[in-house]
Formats: sequence, structure tokens, C-alpha cells
Amino acid sequence: MAARAGVSKRRVSHISTNANDVPPMSLMEDLFGEEFPEAFGSGGAKSSRSILDLPSELLAIICEDLSGLEIKRLRLASVYLAKNVDLRIDRVYISPNRANLQCLRNILDHPRHKYQIAELIWDDAQLDAYPDLGSFKHAIDLDEIFIQRNIEKLLRNLSQDHPEADDDFGAFEHDDLFDSEGKLTEVAKGVLLRHDSQFAGHVISRNATLMSVEESFEVYQVLYRQEQDIMRKGHDAAALGYALENCPNIVRVVLTSEVWRPWHLQPVYDTPFRRSLPPGFRKPSVWPWLSQSPYDTPARREYRDTIMGNYVPNDEASLPTEFRGFSIIVSALAALEDAQVSEFIIYPGHETIGISHHLFTTPNADFTNTLTMAQDLPLTRLALSINTSCSFHTTTTYLLSGQIRTLLASMSHLEHLDLSLNSIERHKEFTGAMVRPSAIFPANLLPRLKTLALRNATFPELELVSLIQALVAAQHITLDNIAMIHARHNFVMLATFPLFQQLWKHYHDNQLGAATRPIFTIIRPALNGYKARMVCEELCYWLYECEFGEEDLCPFDAKRTYEVKEGVGWVISDRDERYCVRAGEWEGWEGVDGTIL
Repeated sequence: MAARAGVSKRRVSHISTNANDVPPMSLMEDLFGEEFPEAFGSGGAKSSRSILDLPSELLAIICEDLSGLEIKRLRLASVYLAKNVDLRIDRVYISPNRANLQCLRNILDHPRHKYQIAELIWDDAQLDAYPDLGSFKHAIDLDEIFIQRNIEKLLRNLSQDHPEADDDFGAFEHDDLFDSEGKLTEVAKGVLLRHDSQFAGHVISRNATLMSVEESFEVYQVLYRQEQDIMRKGHDAAALGYALENCPNIVRVVLTSEVWRPWHLQPVYDTPFRRSLPPGFRKPSVWPWLSQSPYDTPARREYRDTIMGNYVPNDEASLPTEFRGFSIIVSALAALEDAQVSEFIIYPGHETIGISHHLFTTPNADFTNTLTMAQDLPLTRLALSINTSCSFHTTTTYLLSGQIRTLLASMSHLEHLDLSLNSIERHKEFTGAMVRPSAIFPANLLPRLKTLALRNATFPELELVSLIQALVAAQHITLDNIAMIHARHNFVMLATFPLFQQLWKHYHDNQLGAATRPIFTIIRPALNGYKARMVCEELCYWLYECEFGEEDLCPFDAKRTYEVKEGVGWVISDRDERYCVRAGEWEGWEGVDGTIL
């Protein structure tokens, strides 16, 4: 059979060998000692090796792929691991409360943790005063409207998934789902228990531990008094200076208003302050930087108009106390020597708030410190958002004074700029001041920018085109809620099809290579709710790969409104940055964690 198959057989009757061909016992033990310890005399000792035998250097490499929670659990496994595995602490929080400041102190007192810190976040959302239980309860009730609406939407959607329950749900009113204390009724809990999602789990666990308004008010009053005492004594400002001096690897400083918002069941930042609060504590949301809240009173509106409508009195005065955090930060950064801070971020979420426009209206002490900071630090990234409330009272001087331009011109290392001028509102028709790029951007800045994001502003059409054409090194350009004024007919239109029609000619006529073709992202907020349309891939394909005039492949309506076409791009949420759904798949009712869109 073998011969017919063409296979020749060879018989080997003897194989010669010698002692040198036999592998040593140590090699065999290394290969198989773990699996067969009984075959080797020392196998028992080797089989007992574990992670506890690894040096701290190898443990550090292993922990690079573990989450912060996994590292904490690993440290609890043994005394050796607790000593040789460091917590991953790359961010610290500063605000005028004991929990955040005590946690910062513990980190700075540790011999190694302070060298891990790369990011410092200043929480500028201070507590508001509530003189009595009634005002506190009113704020709580208004806050919880956001959450209750999300829950009602989720419950209605769940009932649609169960047709047999739809008729029953249709008969339910708000009071059937929530009691007088804002807690879930048995009906609502029954529906949520059938829904296996993170949001439903958060809702049920929150409901189980919810404190009464009276108990929360007592806790809140203590926290408020502590906060006022810390600010009066300047302990938070001192902590910032100490952290900047003793954490040599800080590269990013963030000033934010977004630590605690009513539309998030889980805060954006999980601060020590939040973790220290008693379970179920109900805290009214804070609306910092004189921003508009859903429960503004006439007195609050009048106060905001007074503060935001008046100039800073002289060049030695600072911004109002509502912008205290910014004043403290730029003063501390301006005083630093040999610092490595390369990123300065003002993060307001997608709210049209930020630092007061008076920073750039007239000379003042805070602008002087900001300019010193920009000149002395090697800042490569800047995110700047401006609160323009009542800027019309000063004829939008912040856009014309040249102080923004002076600031940007002083930043010789700047490569990434996110600029929210907020001269127009989001989710409304375009109204507001026109921005001249030459009054904002120094000529030597544009050619070296690698990323540019422009938000909430109106530009003259031809000047916006020239601005983008000057970004010869740009890798990514974002235009978020940007409008432009028609060059000939002087009407306001979206910076979409007319703009990119001209840019198509620019990139194709000059035969520019791929290295000079930036990725464009267009964000168009809806005129109601908090959703927005985002276009990126389709726009870049049409801009760089299609022939001129192929309007069918253009992601925008090329004839009338210049809006993003239906089913094109993505639907995103201003109030949940995790939410991103293909426009063709969007159902129009929910976001991650039930965010209202």
C-alpha cells in the first residue's frame, strides 16, 4: 500500500546517542516543574511561587493594564502588595471643602504619590446659601425634575417593549410613579427591575438610600458653613500653591463648573468630596459663574446683570468674586518658576459659560496675571470659554479690545486651541455679535496650530475661509455652532455647504497633499432640547475624494437650509459626552443614563 502510494519506508534499527544529547535536569525542571512538581525533588518549592515573589518594578508594569479599582482590590490582597503596589493617582481636586483638601494633603505627604500627579482640577462650583428649609426644598424639587423626566421616559419606553403593560402604563400619572418625597413608588420599581441596565440600577440604588429633605438640609448647612470658613481663611488657595510647588509633574490645570449637574445621576468627576457625603444625600445643583439656572429669581437676574454689565473699575482690580477660582489659579501659575504645566483648560461642558468677558474688556489684575502665565509657561494647549452675559452692555468690547489677541500672541508654544467665544447662543436662531478673525488671532499663531476648535460664533464668510486656509499645519478643525455672514447679501447662514464649497476648490486647485488636509468636524446644535448633529467622515470624504459638484454625496442640504441631511452623521448630546449614535439609528428619546435629548 505504501509503495502504491509512492511512499518509501525506511527502517531504523538503531539510534546512536551519548550523554551530551540528554537535556539537563534543570532544563526539564524549568519546562515542566510547575506542572509536575512530584517528578522533581525541588518541585514543591518552585510550585509555591506567586505574584508575591515579583519585585515592585514588575508589579508596576503589570498594574499598567489594570483599572484603578482593580489596583485597589489587589492592594487589599496582602500586606506585601499593599506596600509594593502604588495606587494610580494622576489627578487631584481642589475646592473649599474638607474632604478634597484632606485627600490632597494625604497625597502630598506620601513619598511617591505626589510624583504621579499630572492633572490638577479646581472645582469652581461653590455651594449656594439657603436660609431656610423651604428654599432648600424648592431647589431640590426643581433639580429632581430632570431626573424624574428621564425616569418617566425610560419607564414609557420599557412599557413599549412589553405591549401587555402599555395600557396600564398609559393610565399612570406622575404621582403614580413618585411619592411626595420624590421616591419611586412600587409601580415604578417593578418596571425598572425588569430593565437590566446601568441607568435602572443607579435609579433603584439611589431610591433605596435617598435621605429626607430635612436630613439633607441639616448636612448641607454644615457643609456650607465649612466652605465659607475655608474660603474666608484662604485654605484652598494655599493648597493650590502648595500642590503646584510639590507636584513637579503636573502638566494640566483644569478650572471647571461641571462637577455636579442635575442631569447626571453620577457626577462627571468622582471627587473625594462626593465620596465623603452620606448615602442618599440630596444636594441642590450649583450654577457657577453667574450662569442662568432654571429657577432664577428676579433678584438673582438683577444681580447678574449688574455684575456682568459693569466694567472692572481699574487695572489693579480683579474680576468679581463669582470668578474667584480663576483669579486664584492664574495668580498661582504666574508666580511659578520652572514649571512644566503645558495645558490650561476652562471646562464648562457644552454650556455657554466660562470666565467673565470682562477679563478681556479692559486692563485688570487678572488679565495681567493671565498674560504673565501665558508668557512664562510652556503652554501647548489652551481651552478658553467666555461668559458673555450682558456683554452687549459694553458693546461686546471683549471681541474688539485686542486683549484676546494679545494673550494668544504671547503663547509661543501653543499648538492646540479650543475657543468658545460664545457670541451666539446654542440651540437658538443665530443672533449676536460678529467676530473679526484679525481681532482675535495673531498672524503668527495660525500656521503652527495642529488642532483648532471654534465654538458659538459668527464670522464674515470670506474671513472665515481665509482663517481656515491659513491653518497649514492643522490636523483637526472643529466648527461647533459656527455661522457666517454672506459676503454679498449680508445675511447669516450656517458655516456648512457654502464654506466647504470654497474649501473644496482650495484643497483641489492647489493639489495639496494628504498631510495638509485636516480632518473637519461640524457640530450643529438642534433648535430645541440638547441634542446636536455631528458630521465628520462623510464631510471629509466629500471634500477630498469627490468631484466638484457631486452634491448627492455632500452631507449638507446644498439648496436651501444648508442643514445636515437626515440620516447623515451622528447624533450627540450637549449634556452627555458619552452619547453618540448614528443619525440613521437615533430613536429620539434617550441618551446614555437616560439623558434628555
